Formats: sequence, C-alpha cells, structure tokens
Amino acid sequence: MIIGVGTDILEIDRIKAMKDSIRDRIFTAEERRQADGKTSMLAGDFACKEAIAKSFGTGFRDFRPEDVEILRDSLGKPYAKLYKGARKQFDALKGGTIHLSISDTKSLVIGFAVLERAEE
Repeated sequence: MIIGVGTDILEIDRIKAMKDSIRDRIFTAEERRQADGKTSMLAGDFACKEAIAKSFGTGFRDFRPEDVEILRDSLGKPYAKLYKGARKQFDALKGGTIHLSISDTKSLVIGFAVLERAEE
C-alpha cells in the first residue's frame, strides 16, 4: 500500500554553486564517490532526498539530508539508505520500500519517491 509520494525539481547550478564544506555535509562520502565529479548526479541525489522527505509527509523535520543516502545499483537504478532520524521516521510510518526515479536535462533534475508500507 502506498503511504506517501514526493517529488522535487532542482536547478543543477544550485549544486554547482555550493561551497565544498556544505556539499561535504549534505552528501555522504559514498554519494560523492559514486557521482565521480558529476554535479548532475549529486543534484539528482539531492532531489531524491527532498522527494523522500516529502513522501514522509514531514519534509526535513526531525532529520537532515545527510540521514538519507542515495546510491545506484549496478544498472544505475537509484535506491536509498536511511540513517538516524530518517530511519526513525520511516519505521514510525511502517515503511517497507522506497521507489525512486531521477530524470534530468542540461539544467534541471527531478527526483520522485513512492513510499510503500511494509506488508503485515
């Protein structure tokens, strides 16, 4: 059963304009490694973090962007790992699966998240 959806659109240049210290705080070491210098990939990660926060129905309340890690499988499909406050919120919602999708143009990126309840 779907318990939440979220979407976020972001100008890629906003990530390019971030100071390294802010970027290092928002993105995990693994996210930065996987992006391999591709700002559009980090922008997609951030859009998915926002979309997940919206799918919870709270936005970034009681957790921070770095509590959500966006990674890619061997085929490039995005998936999320949740930590600290984001994990607590997910568990409180009885979350089971988060489905993610990312699309981009030269200047924009969009992230979309669907939060499903765990089967009981």
